[in-house]
Amino acid sequence: MNIVIVMSGGVGARFGASIPKQYNLIAGKPVIDYVLDAVSESEKTDRVVVVMDKQWEGYSEKLAQMDCDIAENGQTRMESLYNGMKLIHDSYACEKIVVVDAVAPFLYGQLIDDYFDKLDKYDAVITSQKITGGFTDIHDNNLDREEYIITQSPEGFKFDLLWNNFDVDFPYQETAGMLPKGSKRYYNYDFKNNLKLTYDFELAYAEFALTNIGKINKKSNIAYFDKNILITEGIKSFFLRKEPEKTMRWIDGIYACLPELIAKWDITSFLPNQISRYGLVLQADSKKHGHVIIKFIPEFVGRYERELEAMRLLPKSYMCSLIDFDESKRVMLLSEVRPAKYASFDENIKLTEMFTNVVKDAVIYSDDMKLEFIPEYGLELDEKLANIDTVPYCKEEVRAVLNEAIDMYKDAFGDAKRYVLHGDLHELNILDDGNRFWGIDPSGMLAPIELECVRFIRNDVRNHPAFGYEARFKLLLDSFSRFVDRDRLIKMFIIDMAYCTFNSTFENELPDETHLDLKLIEIAKKMI
Repeated sequence: MNIVIVMSGGVGARFGASIPKQYNLIAGKPVIDYVLDAVSESEKTDRVVVVMDKQWEGYSEKLAQMDCDIAENGQTRMESLYNGMKLIHDSYACEKIVVVDAVAPFLYGQLIDDYFDKLDKYDAVITSQKITGGFTDIHDNNLDREEYIITQSPEGFKFDLLWNNFDVDFPYQETAGMLPKGSKRYYNYDFKNNLKLTYDFELAYAEFALTNIGKINKKSNIAYFDKNILITEGIKSFFLRKEPEKTMRWIDGIYACLPELIAKWDITSFLPNQISRYGLVLQADSKKHGHVIIKFIPEFVGRYERELEAMRLLPKSYMCSLIDFDESKRVMLLSEVRPAKYASFDENIKLTEMFTNVVKDAVIYSDDMKLEFIPEYGLELDEKLANIDTVPYCKEEVRAVLNEAIDMYKDAFGDAKRYVLHGDLHELNILDDGNRFWGIDPSGMLAPIELECVRFIRNDVRNHPAFGYEARFKLLLDSFSRFVDRDRLIKMFIIDMAYCTFNSTFENELPDETHLDLKLIEIAKKMI
């Protein structure tokens, strides 16, 4: 029998809170519940024992839902661990235990399973970290850091071996130190992001990590990973909500093919990006290619071929690099922009440099290019109008602005040159590496050059309501008129806002975003 002991008896004196740190909230959820979630994900755990002060039992929603045993905490960690082990000894025929901390929220189920597996060969499995900084003792003795390691939970043990050698008064924190000399120990150095919350400021770090990039330890464990880590918050909020069955089949396919890609591209670690909504983005490290992005796009979106074609054609003067791709798996390998933050209009020098390159190096379309997947913008407008009856709300308003947009596009841009464009070059698709801006995630569009400016203007104006929409639009208009004609820019803005109103009715459950787009169209009309 395999049993997990969750150590939740600490009072958190260094944490400075009025309740023990394991019951403080991270994104509205107690720290201990992240740990209990991980334990629940473990497929090889037969029973759970939580060692705690029972007065705090009501602070954990997950604990109330689980079928587990509660052991009373002691005055020391060793006393608490003994109480948990005694409950097991008196109640179960246990072969292996894994001991975890209730204040280490980056734990995950597959790691627990791996420790149980390793206990088939070893007497103890110990999470460990090499010492990388300076090392001495308080008596100024010089010590060789290669002779020492830091040990942490989780720890795994053969139950009988630890029980028969357990000493409640053992003076050290290292539980494995009680085992007889010659016991076989496995030191796991791969769980590098194993944060144990000790001080109150660490809550903010943990919240950022857990809410923005998921359980960050996953990046350190390439040899095994739980399929569920591929289901990011972005995928949950969009694909899984709209196409649950198709999405899960897609995730299953990625899970099946990812080991092959890891080997092919010499990937050593990866981290699912939690924000991306229109594909699965893995931030990865490759021995062969350095820092890379692995991007999967599902077939039911109908965007992979179009984005790949755009990546192959768009100028490298402002686009991140396409390293490799596999059309059968609908995946691309891209260079990662690092360090990365989203572009801002306030970074005017970088913005000017980028859009100068966008306009200067734009690829003019010619008939011999034989584009297979990138659509012509005017035909996209016509298609949206043809599908107007599918719009879930604001149907007549969207119909009206699309009709006006199609007429304006024919009048103002009917004879204009067409360029192979990124098609969605707003600030979230432009990353700043500290020195310059780089484009990512093109949608691919065959259109007049003015289109490449208006998506940035739209998003920036929408994101600065306190500035005033009209004043902000005028500011952006003045700036981007350096690159293209002002009047044509205004007209393309009106046209593309109509295009976006159609899309927003499907992307948002409530009409607020569509109403804002309609308002911006009226603001722009005044400036023609």
